[in-house]
Amino acid sequence: MRTDSEQIVSRPVVLVVGAGINGAAVARELTLNGVSAVVVDANDIAFGATSRSSRLIHGGLRYLERGDFALVRESLRERAILLKTAPQFVKPLRLRIPVRRRFGGLIWSVLTFLGWDRSCLGRFWLRCFPNARERGLWLIRLGLWMYDRLANSSPLPSGEGGRRPGEGQSTIDPRYPFSCEYFDAQILSPECFTVALLDDARQLARDQRLTFDVHTHTLVEFHDHEVRLIDRLNCNAPITLRPDVIINATGAWGDATLADWRVGSPKLFGGTKGSHFVTANHELRAALGDAGIYAEAGDGRMVFVLPLGEDQTLVGTTDEPFDARPETAVAEPREIDYLIDLVNEVVPSVTLTREEVVMSYSGVRPLPFGRADSPSSIPRGHWIEENTNGPNPILTLIGGKLTTCRALGEEVADRVLSRLRLPRIASSKERSIRDPRARRAGDVNPPSLLHSPNSSGGSHPPLAIDIIRHEWVRTLSDLVERRLLLIFDPRLDQPRLRELATLLADEGVFHPDQIDSEVATTTARLRQVYGIDVAGS
Repeated sequence: MRTDSEQIVSRPVVLVVGAGINGAAVARELTLNGVSAVVVDANDIAFGATSRSSRLIHGGLRYLERGDFALVRESLRERAILLKTAPQFVKPLRLRIPVRRRFGGLIWSVLTFLGWDRSCLGRFWLRCFPNARERGLWLIRLGLWMYDRLANSSPLPSGEGGRRPGEGQSTIDPRYPFSCEYFDAQILSPECFTVALLDDARQLARDQRLTFDVHTHTLVEFHDHEVRLIDRLNCNAPITLRPDVIINATGAWGDATLADWRVGSPKLFGGTKGSHFVTANHELRAALGDAGIYAEAGDGRMVFVLPLGEDQTLVGTTDEPFDARPETAVAEPREIDYLIDLVNEVVPSVTLTREEVVMSYSGVRPLPFGRADSPSSIPRGHWIEENTNGPNPILTLIGGKLTTCRALGEEVADRVLSRLRLPRIASSKERSIRDPRARRAGDVNPPSLLHSPNSSGGSHPPLAIDIIRHEWVRTLSDLVERRLLLIFDPRLDQPRLRELATLLADEGVFHPDQIDSEVATTTARLRQVYGIDVAGS
């Protein structure tokens, strides 16, 4: 039964469910081509894997081992596009690979390439040669050579493979006599980048007089051919839509989303959990300089040790099967210890301890359902699963990553345009992605919120107010975690949380009576999700 206050939107052509990086890219691609869109998320923009990633724009060097050349080629192409169109967000990053020996790993790489690493032959070979997985200098050189060839006309320098320290390259630990180098790219704030994509979609929709809305903290209910959007925070009346196409871009929640909608579907997702931590250890940050480390752990897993702004270091990631609800994923102590051990092995001059971990987080990758005993063998590409069992066609996005968000958005838009019998009228390959905060402030190059803890927006109420007014903020956690990125600021305390909650109340986001509960809820989330104990709590 429809209430008098209920809003009815006659024909938003496409409903995009999920406001992560892929949902935002799809919405932008649709509005660029004259298609109205409504974006809905049960939580917040960039709530899931987008904000819990390694913050890299990379070509997928390690995917070469499994022969996924198409994915590497696509990723390298998209990396070049983002470096050109989003220079305020995406920056080149030099990476070092410490190498222990000249030879090694070749036969294991052949087994991996053929998919036999988990076979009886692979297990036998590993029993006979426990260090069979360790990659040697010549194997890494070969990989970097192939990487450069696939990159074609990359704007980044080519990799350099394996001179000894005295021959012009330094290594961090004498136990690693060789050090290879190559370039990828880093995106310090994928959260702000996702907002920028949605902001660009909003601007495009205004220019073309299209329908475009973003509704966070909102549930989707099906009623025959209609869809109702129900505000979880009970602040807005329900909205009824009649979409022509529905995009399920909920990532690792994809199967649960289809189940909630009572759409018959086989299991599509088999997500794996990737955990990271951040440390403010000054010796480690100084040892990195302007480069990151891409190092091999004892189990063959490649782990990143990355500069995060001027004062911090980001370490990750693990890769483990995860079957629980994605929002419950946290970095477990054993995972943090695993990553700490790798840092101490590769950079022995820095004895990193658990007490020096400032915060941690864990995200669930929206990978396809596969063998639970071999997370690394699950394909890392993306594709679209179409379901026409219900009254509305549903396109479910499987896989995808930060680097290839534009390509996935383009592919989904082409599928939608074909279904709606509409032509493609524009390409996003050359369209710049500007920082909306810079555009609103008239500043060409605003400082990154992650440039230094002292530059955090929590100390600048005008910036916080601007973000509240223009970036779909609905809770204190939205503002603290994914807009101002205060989870990376060691100075975060109760007075600052209360100050921000008061700004939100003053701007009418919630009632002043909710300030205490918002501060309490955010404090609890910071402790549970990120391991952050806010001072004064």
